[in-house]
This record gives sequence, structure tokens and C-alpha cells, in this order.
Amino acid sequence: MRLKLMMPSLLLLCASFCALLAPARNSLAQNSSALINEALDKLVELDVDTPLPQALQSIESKTGVPVRASRAVYDTLPWGEQTKLTAKISGKTLRDSLSAITLKLGLRFVVTEQTVDIEPLAPLVRIGRRSTVEELGAIDWLASTPFKTTRPEMSLTDMVASIDQSMAGAKSTLVLENRADLGVGAASPMVKVFKNQTLYDVLEEVHKQTRATWYPWGKSIVIVPKEDHVRTLLNKQVTIRFAGVDVAQVLTELARRSGVEFTVEPGAVQRIPPESRVIKLILENVTTRQALESISGFTGLGYVANENGVYIWNPSASPVSRRADRTVTIITVDGIQVLIPESEIPPDVSQYLKSKREKGIESIREQMKKEGYKPTTQPGGDL
Repeated sequence: MRLKLMMPSLLLLCASFCALLAPARNSLAQNSSALINEALDKLVELDVDTPLPQALQSIESKTGVPVRASRAVYDTLPWGEQTKLTAKISGKTLRDSLSAITLKLGLRFVVTEQTVDIEPLAPLVRIGRRSTVEELGAIDWLASTPFKTTRPEMSLTDMVASIDQSMAGAKSTLVLENRADLGVGAASPMVKVFKNQTLYDVLEEVHKQTRATWYPWGKSIVIVPKEDHVRTLLNKQVTIRFAGVDVAQVLTELARRSGVEFTVEPGAVQRIPPESRVIKLILENVTTRQALESISGFTGLGYVANENGVYIWNPSASPVSRRADRTVTIITVDGIQVLIPESEIPPDVSQYLKSKREKGIESIREQMKKEGYKPTTQPGGDL
């Protein structure tokens, strides 16, 4: 799109250009989106048998439609970026082809202004680890099997029984496990049902309308209370290093690694004292909950886990609060890991820990020399 402006005044030129620029950008975005949708409705011939990243590149080169997979996709697939996509499609539109391809992998696609984005389906994320081929097959089967009922609403208890009957009638090897225990009979929560829904759809209605959620697990379809599921995901171990990273980025990464939604109170990060906002932390085989405890001890942020995920807030109403009581070490007592804040460390223990820390740093430097590692910065400062 070419803009040709001829104005006698520079001021008028700038005003006119700014006035035209926003509509021009919107027009370009709309044109791109319209072109993508037009291309999605064209018939295609697809024959791919490669890892997913290369398969998406092949589809883009053949159709001209930019297809992008989010980072979360590879975190949930059985073999990450090496997960293979095998598909041979003829006489179908690109839209139908992508629907079939993505569903087989527990994914979906979303048309944006500039691209077609591939994302994992919600139950795949809820697993909290890489999925198995068996679990991908379970999602595909559920999404392909109609839920037969004439009732517009039914109790969770009745719905579970009906899904169980559908599985038995289809001779599925899947087993439905209802661990939610949200009540039976009149006490069981009611779930609205809509026409032409699949088993996958009605299970998602359970997630949307009740305090329970679901996900595939091996040969089972598990229904559990949302709060219990959040706690389970927060107990998942992570190994990660933050070497001078802003606390907001740290929280974003922990949310991604755990699969739990983090909601941060507006202004909470901004009220952390500047010296405590940058995180230097090495986490090795610790749970996400322990990581949150460490961050809480260092920054002063508070957090609570509930059925909606993790809510993070700042108890301090003033941006000029005292330095937070940071966590110094984690010790294991009778199989339980305990976080020790700085204020609770006696002077003699503090001195001992400092000597251990210095000795550990020297040991790391010796290992660096043995491996021939040459740092780009000079030694000094805290790790």
C-alpha cells in the first residue's frame, strides 16, 4: 500500500500522515486476516512425514499461510520439537486439514491478524508434563465421539455415568475416574448441555461450570477438584537458574513451567524495593511452590493457591518498604524441605553458611577451569 501526500505545510503533512497511519495499519491487518481466511478455504494437497516444525514450514511454503507453533506446544507434545507429524490429505480445504492435523496432536489453531497460531488444547496443558501418544489418542477419541442426551441440563454425577456408558458402549479402553467428590444426588452440581456436543465438549463444560476439572492420564480420564489439581501442579519439580532476572519474568516462567495460571495484583511488582526486584536464584529439583516461597522471602510478595490458580499480591502499601526478609537456604528435615529466612539465621550459622558458599563458588571455578570455560565477564559479585 502506497501513501502519497502533498501538503504545503510540514505541520499539516505530519497531522495528515498520523491521521492516515492508524487506519492504514488497521486496513493492512484486516487485509492480511482476510487473505489468510481466503487461503484456509482453498483445497490443498498435503503429504507430510516430518517433525512438526518442518511440517509447519512445508505447509507454509505450499500454501503461503504463515503457521506458527507456540512454545507451549512443544512443552506438551510427547517428544517436543521431534514429535513427528504424518499426514496425507487430498481434496480438503486447508482449514479442514489443519483441524484434523492439530486434533490428532491434542492441538488447535487460531487465526490472528498476521498468522495461524497453533496452541495446545487445555486438557493437554493440565497434564502438567509431556503427554504420551496414548493421551493424545484419548483426546482425539473424546473429540470425535458424540455425547447422546436429550436433556438440557444434568447433574455431574449423571453426566459421569452417561460418559462412562458411552465409553463402555464404544468398547473404549479408556477408564473414567471421578475423584472430584463434589456431592451426589441433589447435592451434585448441575451442568448445562448443548446440542451436538462431543464427550470432549461436555467434559470442558464440567471445567467451565463447576469446581472440577479433567485431563487424560495414561488410560484414564481423570476428574478432580480444581484446587487439588493446582496443588498437584505446584508440587511439580523444576530446575532453572535466574541470574539477575526481573521478578515479573521469573513469575511468567514459573507459570509456564508449572502449567498454573498466575494472577498478579496490579502494581504489586512496582511496589517491590528496586534492590529486591531482580532475582538471582538457582533452583535444582525443587517444587514450584518452594520456588514461590523463595521469591516471596526475597521480594516480600505474598501468594495463595486456589481453584483459579495462584494469586500474587504485595502486602506493602508503600513503594518504599524495608528490604524483604529473603530466604537464605533450604534444608531437609525428616524428608521435609524447610525454607530458612535471613532473620532466623543465628550469627554463627550465618558465618558457617557464608564459608560454605565461598567454598562452593571456588569449587565451581575449578570445574570451569577443567572444562576450559572462559567467562565473558570478570569474577566478582554475587551469583
